[in-house]
Amino acid sequence: MKVVIHTLGCKVNAYEADCIAYELEKRGVEVSTSLSPADIYILVSCAVTNEGERKSRQCLAKFRTLNPNAKIIVCGCASAANKDKFIGQPNVKVVLGTSGKQWIPDLLDSEGDYVVEPPMDFEEMPEPRPSRTRAYLKVQDGCNNFCSYCLIPYIRGRSRSRSLENILVEAFRLAKTANEIVLTGINLSDYGNGLEGDLTLTDLVSSLSTINARLRLSSMEVNVITKEFLAVASNSSNFCPHFHLSLQSGSDGVLKRMNRKYTGAEYLEKVRLIRQIFPDAGLTTDIIVGFPDESDEEFNETLRLVCEAKFHDMHIFPYSIRGGTVAAKIKQVDGNVVKDRVRQLESLRASLRAEFLRGQAGKTAEVLTETFSEGYWVGHTPNFLKVYFKPNTRALTENIIAKVVVKEPFKDGVLAELA
Repeated sequence: MKVVIHTLGCKVNAYEADCIAYELEKRGVEVSTSLSPADIYILVSCAVTNEGERKSRQCLAKFRTLNPNAKIIVCGCASAANKDKFIGQPNVKVVLGTSGKQWIPDLLDSEGDYVVEPPMDFEEMPEPRPSRTRAYLKVQDGCNNFCSYCLIPYIRGRSRSRSLENILVEAFRLAKTANEIVLTGINLSDYGNGLEGDLTLTDLVSSLSTINARLRLSSMEVNVITKEFLAVASNSSNFCPHFHLSLQSGSDGVLKRMNRKYTGAEYLEKVRLIRQIFPDAGLTTDIIVGFPDESDEEFNETLRLVCEAKFHDMHIFPYSIRGGTVAAKIKQVDGNVVKDRVRQLESLRASLRAEFLRGQAGKTAEVLTETFSEGYWVGHTPNFLKVYFKPNTRALTENIIAKVVVKEPFKDGVLAELA
């Protein structure tokens, strides 16, 4: 039997898909992540945007093209949000939502609708496949923020956290083969919610400081940045100073309509606090352009904040209307205006990124070797700078921490030489 697992969306989906794949492999099933002929296709779907949901549905036709007789299992956010769009479709035999993915290895011979309400407690998955470079570790699920543009709290359920004991067990196991561990969750900043003892993300970072691997955090909310958190992070020798802080807008008016719980000034204060403790920290963010009723002045406020924050990179998204959310009822911005604003922000992104890359010249950095391509080893520094360098006479392999000296901007990162 051959199974193909196709994953759309976030790092949490990727982690969960990897857990399913490794469990199937341990049971003797051939598993692939490339779209190829197979007996069973497992789709881990996404619904964060309309486009993600549309791509999820399109995958069904791709699977049937590869094998008209294949069985299809669908799980994830798109099937939780609109299960009727999947149930009864040709070849689709099993449909789950965001919960119950741990059952999938036992459902290969089953049929049925298994979409259930998300649980109140964290669901443990089978263990993920050991990684040779960077490993992901899911520590939290669900969200209590209820941003006005987002369906995720309704689909993934309320915030819930994984026990510290189980996290530590998995982290020590992953560190046996990987030199970097990335903590991930639907709302990572809310770690500790639902657990006894008033645990927080600060406590988790402190507890993982003894792990023999670099520790990186995925997307965070700005409220988690406190002096206490940064003090613990700076005293943890394995902490990677890369902060992906979701901004979404630099306008206080837009932030209020989004139901985001901070102002632009408060966000910038946290940026200054980070750079006091970590002068070379990598700083990246997400921004939604063309949020309902966004005026020219409100967009210009975002541009000004971006210039002041000097982000090293940005993920820029044109607003995607989601039926059932508060934002869907607000006056929408003209599509051509949105496209023009995206172009302006993309231009600013390119300028700030080029400035950041030029500023790295002459610095010494430690790079985790991840891939070898076209004569270069490629990897990332703790602050998530992408580095290309050529090996010298010494043999190098993946998953090595190499010390390099940065030379100049190169491709989508920088060119460096071994120190």
